[in-house]
Amino acid sequence: MTVQIPTQEAPALDAVENIIASLASMQASTGWAIVVKILNDNIKYLETAILEKVDPITKAVLTDAEVEILRTKRSLNIDLRDTPQNYSKVVKDAGEAPVEYDPYFKTMAEIQKANQTSGGDDRGK
Repeated sequence: MTVQIPTQEAPALDAVENIIASLASMQASTGWAIVVKILNDNIKYLETAILEKVDPITKAVLTDAEVEILRTKRSLNIDLRDTPQNYSKVVKDAGEAPVEYDPYFKTMAEIQKANQTSGGDDRGK
């Protein structure tokens, strides 16, 4: 079954306000709260594994390469969880919806740089 998504015909300025309001509405929903809880649980699990260098469930010792993969996963979970706020800020700052929006890393160098600077980037959530 295909669900038709309604489109809103509005001037460009109202489009920015509609996007921001829609994202705020989504964040206030019970469904988004469930998604955030899942992501926060994943982040906590990954942080434990990263700090202890041991898988919390299997108790298997992790290699440095595996820990780096977990750091990347943690960063991606945080990015996903914070996408509504981050996208709202991009739209508000630009004054319009960007034509292309890709919040994720594009190169290995960007991943490595983020891993070096994202030590405590959980923003208390």
